[in-house]
Amino acid sequence: MNDSTASFALPPVTTMEDTECLHTFLLAAQGAAITIDCSAVERLHGLTAQMLVVACDLWRRNAKQVTILNPSTGFQEGVALLGLSDTLSAEQVIA
Repeated sequence: MNDSTASFALPPVTTMEDTECLHTFLLAAQGAAITIDCSAVERLHGLTAQMLVVACDLWRRNAKQVTILNPSTGFQEGVALLGLSDTLSAEQVIA
């Protein structure tokens, strides 16, 4: 990570409001490398996961780095429950 990397930390239990905050962050961070800290996540909202999938795809297509940092067990379980393990694993999204 460097000074031009924008960072966002997901809370323990993501809500619709948190997803809106993530959306605002992503809009502001367009064109920069981003890091999403998932270390505190206990329960992942489906809409938040969907927003992350779209962001990862968009950042990859724009050749920008996107990193899922320290995915917690809760984050990994939520991603697996939603069938997104192949898309949102830490190894898949670091570009």
